[in-house]
Parts: sequence; C-alpha cells; structure tokens
Amino acid sequence: MKKLFLMFVILFSAVLAPFGSASAEENSGKSWVSKADLPEARSAAATAVVDGKIYVIGGFGSKSVATNTTFVYDPKTNEWTQKADIPTQRAGAAVAVVDEKIYVIGGTTTNGVRKDNSQKVEIYDPKKDTWETGPDVPIKSYDYLVSAAVVDDTIHLFMGKTDIQLGHFAYNANTKQWEKKNDKINYYKGTAAASVDGKIYLMGGGKIDNFHDWIYEYDSKSDSWAKKRKLKFRTTNIFAAAVVGKKIYLGGGASTLWDVTARVQVYDPATDTVDEIPSLQHERSGASTVAVGNDLYVIGGSSQVKFKTRILKSVEMFSLDDANNPDTGTTPGNDNDSSNGENPGNTDDKDQSEEGNALLVITMVNGLQKEYQLSMKEVNAFLKWYKQRDAGEGPGFYEIDEHDNNKGPFESKKDYVVFKNILMFEVNKYKE
Repeated sequence: MKKLFLMFVILFSAVLAPFGSASAEENSGKSWVSKADLPEARSAAATAVVDGKIYVIGGFGSKSVATNTTFVYDPKTNEWTQKADIPTQRAGAAVAVVDEKIYVIGGTTTNGVRKDNSQKVEIYDPKKDTWETGPDVPIKSYDYLVSAAVVDDTIHLFMGKTDIQLGHFAYNANTKQWEKKNDKINYYKGTAAASVDGKIYLMGGGKIDNFHDWIYEYDSKSDSWAKKRKLKFRTTNIFAAAVVGKKIYLGGGASTLWDVTARVQVYDPATDTVDEIPSLQHERSGASTVAVGNDLYVIGGSSQVKFKTRILKSVEMFSLDDANNPDTGTTPGNDNDSSNGENPGNTDDKDQSEEGNALLVITMVNGLQKEYQLSMKEVNAFLKWYKQRDAGEGPGFYEIDEHDNNKGPFESKKDYVVFKNILMFEVNKYKE
C-alpha cells in the first residue's frame, strides 16, 4: 500500500502546565491551582488589573492593621514585584480603574475604628509608578468596607451612610467632580460590586449575624435600582468580584456567623441566573477576585470570618478557558477557515482537502505525546478550532474521538486536549 505523506509542524510559545507530569486530560482546568504567594499576607486589599498585571494595594497585614504597600503580579512570569507605596495606609478601600489608572477610595487607616475611616482618593499610574491625590469623598463612610464599579469614565462608590442606609456617590474622572446618586436600597457591609454592559450589580454583604443574598442592579442611565435573583447562598466579606465573558465571579466569603467558604458563585446578568464553578483550595474571607483574560485569580484573604486575623499569602488561579463543559463546548464546524491573518494554524489549501486520512500527533508541553488516526475532515475541524483558539475565540479544549483506537471494553473513548498545554502537533496525511 503506497502512502503519500505530507507533514507540517506548528509551534507556539506555550504556558507551562501547572503540573509538569500530568496529562492534558488530568490537567483539564477543572480545579484551582496555586500560584506564587504574595510577598506578605494581605486581606481586604484594593486589587485591580491593568495591562494584564495584578496590583494589590494596602490591606490588612499580619499585625491586623492597615498597610501602604503596592505589589504587582505578572501572570506570565508568576512573580511579584514591589512598587511605590500608596501615600496613605488603608484596608477595606474601594478600587476602580479608569484610563489605565487605579483609584483607591476610602477604607480604614488603622484597624477598622470608625473615626479612622478615610475619605481620601489616591490615584496610581502604573506606567510612571507614581501616586497623586484626587478630591475627597463627600462624606465619611459609616463602615470602612466600601466598594466601587465603573461605567464609562465614572466611578460609582457604595458605602454606609448609616448602619442600614446606603451612600451612593459617582466620581467623574474627567471633570473630577463627585455627585450624589440614587441610594434607595438598604446598605449591606462587605458587598461586592461589578459592572456588565453599562449596569452595576451589588451582591451579598450584611452584618455577621444577618447575611444578605440579594443581587441589586443599578442602571446609571435612569439612576434606578432593581432587585434581581438571589445568590445560591448568603455571603459577606466577598469584597471584590471579577467579570469574565459578561459573567460575574465571587470567590469565597463568610457564609455563616462562624464559617468561611471556599465556594465560588457565578452570576449571569443576561439570564439572571446564579451557578457555581469548582471551589477554591482554601476557604477565604476578605479575599480579592480578579481576572486576567479568562483566568480567575483569588488573592489573600483570611481563614476566619473576621478577616483581620489569620491572614493569608496564598494565591489561586482557575482557567475558564479549560472550564467549558464538554457537552456544551461543541466541536467547531468542518468548513475551511477563510481567514487570511497569520497564525500558527495556517496551512495550504491542498493540505486542507477532506480527501483521505491522517495521523494527528500532538505533543504536550510536559512531553506527553498522543496519536490519533483521523479522517481529514476531522483534522480540518481540529485545525479550525486551533486557529480560532489561538485568536482568543472558542473553547479552551478540543474533543477528539478515538474511534476504534484503544477502545478496550468501552463503548466509546474521547480525549479532551487543552489548548494551552499543546507544544506542537503534526499532521501526517496519506491516501490508501
């Protein structure tokens, strides 16, 4: 039997798999993985992402008092670096990003005593590694825990006007002016705020003996509030939320008067539904949840409900690229990709022909090699998925049917290959 082999090899810079000896199937992103610890333990820190890097500012330190450090984490190198200190030590502050500058607002300058709650606004420029001062918040918050979210270039700040009354002010970063906004909902300390499609969502919070599970939606255009779906469970001290793909992720928090949780809730404003993803490795209260691309990070916090003690340095990451449900992350269509842009998956049209079969050999970053006898139609579907994923679109894994190969006693066998774990692959095409 004569076979004509056409081979091409595709290489790209890959992120090393979290577990060096694990197979792609074992490391399919279904659990949280540990990353480099913070240089110092932190809880209730102001945490923000600018240009793909995570900034952790202030927060309670190991001595349960507010700090003034600025640390930056680079996901590409998995390393922390210290930057210019924030002028005012603080914890529990709200944080917002406008025009690649980080706004740190309010918080406590000591350990949570009300007289030490701050009205200061301090602005960090990551490019210059410098701080400047903005106009003070109009009033002092009743509680030091405050939260914020951004719509356009306006920062909406949520705080306690009284123990049960919300204070809601908006700061326009262009005019540098504060304005009072609709505050006609109850105040719950320890809430998380996030914005999706021009609307802001306040979630969770409450006193330690009276937790809150409602989600409130604020429409900045009409300056109005609406009550939405309840969370799956009541929680406070969630402190910060992350948005990925127009869904809001809440990591950990205090779930009862005595308990800290590791559960991670997901709110989808489009469908007004709440779901969960796999739990964190560690229970955390007062941790910060942020996103870099499709990767979630939960940073620091405390292992106690009162998050000024037993403060953590640990950092966890969960890749939402790899978390797609295999049943819903369907295989891309088999038609040829007509894109002319350069990417590692480009091949000549004659190699894209659906005639014949091929041996697809995939080498993982950990050295594991898998071989699949496939039709060219199946290979083309794999190539299309690879090019789409390389462009940042589509699911983070690909389902390959092994057909009769190594079937054993099983009715069927499928491999789920994770994009970020592919070092190279080759297609050996042949005709009978």
